[in-house]
Formats: sequence, C-alpha cells, structure tokens
Amino acid sequence: MNPAPPAHSLRRQLGIAVLVVLTVLGSAVAIGANILFDRIQARVIEADVAASTERLLAAIRMAGSGPFLDQARLDPAYNRPLSGHYFIISFADRQWRSRSLWDTEIAVSTSDPPGRYRSMPGPDGQQLLLLSRDFTRFGQRFTITVASDYSHLVAEFHRGLALFTALWLLALGMTLITLNSWMARALQPVSRARSQVAEIQAGERQALDEDVPLELLPLIRQINALLEETRHALSRSRYALGNLGHALKTPLAVLFTLVEREQLRQLPELHQSLRTQLDQIDQRISRELSQSQGPSASGVQQSFAPDRDLPPLVDALERAHRRRLAVELRHAAGLMLPFERADMLEVLGNLLDNAWKWAGSRVLVTIDEAPAEWRLRVADDGPGIDVPDDREQALARGYRLDESVAGQGLGLAIAADIVATYRGSLRLDHSPLGGLEVHVQLPKPQGRNY
Repeated sequence: MNPAPPAHSLRRQLGIAVLVVLTVLGSAVAIGANILFDRIQARVIEADVAASTERLLAAIRMAGSGPFLDQARLDPAYNRPLSGHYFIISFADRQWRSRSLWDTEIAVSTSDPPGRYRSMPGPDGQQLLLLSRDFTRFGQRFTITVASDYSHLVAEFHRGLALFTALWLLALGMTLITLNSWMARALQPVSRARSQVAEIQAGERQALDEDVPLELLPLIRQINALLEETRHALSRSRYALGNLGHALKTPLAVLFTLVEREQLRQLPELHQSLRTQLDQIDQRISRELSQSQGPSASGVQQSFAPDRDLPPLVDALERAHRRRLAVELRHAAGLMLPFERADMLEVLGNLLDNAWKWAGSRVLVTIDEAPAEWRLRVADDGPGIDVPDDREQALARGYRLDESVAGQGLGLAIAADIVATYRGSLRLDHSPLGGLEVHVQLPKPQGRNY
C-alpha cells in the first residue's frame, strides 16, 4: 500500500507566493533605487565640480608681476583643512594648491584625457570625484584639477536604503499577517463544510449548507448529490435485504418444523447439528431485519446514550435470564456516543448476555472517552478464560468453551463483527472482578471534535 502524499496547505502556499513576490519586488526596487542614486549623485557632483572649475578660472587674475589667484573669489571651503573640496592649478612651472589639501597629495594622472571625471579615494576616508580641465587665460595655459567629496551623499543614501528596508520588512510582515487573517476568513466555509460532514457522519444532519462562496458551490452541490444518491442506494439495499429476510422467514419456519419431527429426534447428533445451524441462520436474519428497519434505514443515525439505553437493556436481560445481578454502570452523565444506537445495543447486549451466563453475582460496565477513541469494557466475576488460546477461540463464530451453558456461541462473534465495521477492535482479558473482561475500542469519526 502506497503511503498517502503529504497534505498541502493553500494558506501556506499563498503565503510563500506573496513572500516571494514581495521579496523580488523589494529587491528590484532597492536595486533600481541604487542605480538611480548613482546616476543622480553622479550628475549632481559632476555639475558641482564643473561649476567649481569655472569659478576657479574666474578667480585667476592678472597683475604686473603676473597671474595671481584672487582669494576673495574662492569658496571658503578651500581654506578649511580636509573640507572635502580641493583644487590644484598648474601653469608654466608653477602650481597653486588649496589650503584644504593640507599635506595631502592628489594623484593627478596625466594619461587621463582632459574633461573626464574620475573617482578616487581621498583623505580621511573621503570619496572624491576628480575633474581636470585645460584652459587658456591671459595667453597662458592653465590646468585646473578640482576634487569634491561625495561620501556624505553615499552615507545618506545608505541611511535611506536602510529605512526603506526596515519599512519594507514591516510592510511585508503586516502583509503576511493580513493575508493570514484574510485566508482564515476566506477558508471559513471550508471549515464549516468539514464540520458539517462530521455532523452527517454522526447522523446529526442530512446535507451540507449551500450558503457558500460561488467557487465552492459546485463542489458542495456535488457532495450533496452524492450523499442523496448514497442514501437512496443504502435504502434500496436495506429494503432488498429486508425483503430477502422476510422471504426466508417462511421456509425457515418450515425447516424448524421439519427438524422437530420424531424421525430426526431419534438421531440426536443430526438433530442437534441441524438445530444449531438453523438457529444461527435465524439469528442472523433477525439481526439483519432489525437493522433494515432501524433508524439508519432512513439515513438518519440515532446516537447511543448510555443514560437512556443501558438501564432498559439490563432490565431485559434480568427478565430473560430470570436472575438478578449486581450491575454497575460507570460512565459520564449525559454521555453520547456518535455510533448507531441499534449497533451499540447489539454489541453491549451480546456482551452483557455473555457476562450474565457466566457471572457469579457482579457485572461491571465501563464507558469512557480517550483523545482518539471510545472505550467500552464489560467485566464479570465468573470463571473467566485463563488460557490465551481459548480467548481467541471464544471469538470464533459458533465456538463454545462449555457446552453445558445454553447458546450457540455467536454473541461475542457478532459483537466483534459490528465493532469491526466501525474500524474498532475487541479483545478478551482478565477481569479485575476475577472473571472475564471484554475490551472494545471504537475510533472517533475523523474531522469531528467531542
């Protein structure tokens, strides 16, 4: 048998999809913002550097002794050490440097073509954008090199990127929480339908409500149609079984009459064998007839209530066996078992009938609930069955450990058959009262909480 495939959660799949989409989208926005920032800051710094070279060119004046640099026209930042704004002006065999350079050297590459911007590290961790341009003024050739620090713009961008990332993560978390809440609400009809299926299984309703979203309505209607078809098929099967049982009753009565003839009574072994087999056939037909005429024939299950159903069963057994035992019933008040009442009455009826045959004076019936199952125990203070192999044989149909006790040996086997239809188990054990104890375990219907 192949193992069932693992269950897939729609909520988890949708959450993963949204997480992937938002992650890709956020990463794309961050990458795009970084590229856009690089371009914008490059344009801003380049424009500032180009303007600085123009202002420096305008600050070159001519006097009788030759060219000089008019300090009044210079930006004060050029006089502050390591201010981030630097220049070097070279002409003839002379060179003017800004005081802001202090003792720092800027590597001006003569191989770079004039007018090309170049990025390079500067002093004190600065990032410089450098531009060298050639000008002719007063009949002389001047090479003006200007460098500006743009590391503060990079730092500002990184702070903005960190803020964006934090806001994006917050938005992502809020989106996932909102999505989870929305999915829980959207899937409520599915949970409600699951609960209703459990109620149908317990016999508390006939069909699923069709007040569901449009996407689920075809499925719900199909399930209701399937339930109706199954109900009709079950009714037809029960009616056919009932008809067959009634049809067999008459020839069975004739056989009972024939088997009691004197000719057969003179053959005790043959008479007893035929009588036993006919009794088994009669009991089985009677059971199936009672099932076909019971509440489940109409498709409505009547649950078993120990408070209501056990006392009349005990009274009936006392009258049938014509003796009274000390019967103790242990179960929670108001307990309801989600199983067919007729089936539970037959199971407990057969188990109590067996206990009545063997008990000395006491019988204990216990019904309790476990997380995944219901447990029924019927114990007596009779001789019990000490040999494990005999306990197995006692569950065989028609097997009797003691021929002196009346019966056909069907009670425990019938009870085991009914328990098996509910996917339960029945076993025999030693009773705390000293005799036999029958353990019945019935799993709870799946998908329902009790």
